[in-house]
Amino acid sequence: MSIAINNAGSPLEYHSIPKRINAAIVNIPLDRLKELYPDIQRFTAMAVKFSYHPDSPSKLRVLLIKRHGKESSWGNTWETGGGAPDEEDQTIIHSAARESKEETQIWPLSIAGNAFTCSFYHKDRETGDIVLMRTLGFIVIDNEVTIKNEETMAQRVWSSEMQQPVGQSSVEISDEHLDHCWFTEDEVRSAALYVKGSPPGPFAMLLAKKDMVLLAFELFRQSQGQNVPPSVDIVR
Repeated sequence: MSIAINNAGSPLEYHSIPKRINAAIVNIPLDRLKELYPDIQRFTAMAVKFSYHPDSPSKLRVLLIKRHGKESSWGNTWETGGGAPDEEDQTIIHSAARESKEETQIWPLSIAGNAFTCSFYHKDRETGDIVLMRTLGFIVIDNEVTIKNEETMAQRVWSSEMQQPVGQSSVEISDEHLDHCWFTEDEVRSAALYVKGSPPGPFAMLLAKKDMVLLAFELFRQSQGQNVPPSVDIVR
């Protein structure tokens, strides 16, 4: 996990070190999140889904989706499903679940008790203002899949040799995302870092999001053991 934080340059180069939190602490109405994090101007949620590929059941992989390069920030970079809360979301956990369904066709039914969070600055596309954002991330441990062929979802993986996803795709392409793929921890660790103004390579990630995904790998493995916070069911 990255530990270097650039506080001396542009605020847009800053992000906090992702840290573990208890998911139950943020399982509260959205308007109460400001009480926990009074300095934060905007919240986002992310849902992290792990799986084992049928051909390599010992290798844990995470599902990432590729952002569209035209209208979105950090275009052509890879990330987990996620986004900003909507008014109808009961909690930030519901925000993560809704975004996951919209972007990956995976509806989380429960999440691990260990969650994570990270803050960073972001330039608003509409106003141009620089705002301090906080992402709250949740690890999916039980889910429904709403696509027609669930088996194909776990078959699209990253080819380091070809530098592109290989295998059948089953996730619908949207105006926000171009592709989806499953990545191992080593592949995520080797992802190039997004640099504003420079075309990203075939597999690039924003530093803060890369660090959060790497922490999620660690927390997912811990969730399989004992002495961890209880999971949280998502009631629709």
